[in-house]
Amino acid sequence: MSRVFQALERTEGLRGRKTSAILDAPQQDNRSGQPSPSDTGEFERLASAILQARAAAPFTTMMIASPHHGEGTSTVAVGLARILAGRLRVLLVDANFRSPGLTDLLLEAEPRAGLVEALAGSADVETIITETNVPGLRLVAAGAVDSESPRLLQTSRLAPLMSQLAETADVVILDAPPVMPYADALTLASRVERVVLVTQAEHTQRGHLERAKEELDKSGTAILGVVLNRTASHAPSWLQRRLNL
Repeated sequence: MSRVFQALERTEGLRGRKTSAILDAPQQDNRSGQPSPSDTGEFERLASAILQARAAAPFTTMMIASPHHGEGTSTVAVGLARILAGRLRVLLVDANFRSPGLTDLLLEAEPRAGLVEALAGSADVETIITETNVPGLRLVAAGAVDSESPRLLQTSRLAPLMSQLAETADVVILDAPPVMPYADALTLASRVERVVLVTQAEHTQRGHLERAKEELDKSGTAILGVVLNRTASHAPSWLQRRLNL
């Protein structure tokens, strides 16, 4: 176990839940979203942390988010969902209306309806859930997203829809848009029970990570911890100092 992972495990986590993890340089090998063999162990470690957190304080809904674009939330969401699907019934939801992409990773064709249609009232829960080729893993695609789609997250349909989705699986994982540029992630965070924050080791500035955590705190949702994406050995100096490395 890396020193960075150990430090995160000691120092990260709110409300007494220290379940943070580090994910070292995850990649997706192919269209099916299958992680490379070297990354499977990292996803398994992250999944183990999630399972331990659920055992300590049960929850069904969680969200994967990051401070900015390009930090690997979809990679983490898919990799985590694939591993958890071997133990639980998992529903993965593409709630990133700014840059949806889970369909390309998990399905051969775009479903006829997704989250957008459900929030608009033109589709029900049963019609937006699609089976994937991974046993135990189902997907709700983003749907026919346009520039007006993010406004649907502000409608009164979001809360009951999340409750309905939670009844269909043991764990529901939302792949969310970044926290800093948009309000979408904060709206979604207020409708889930836990959040995992993904940050890129060589990319994220200290102030942006801390600001994202502060904004998510306002939603009232417990942050399980931080996934340090990309190469652990290249953790920025400010993060190493904060974690006493």
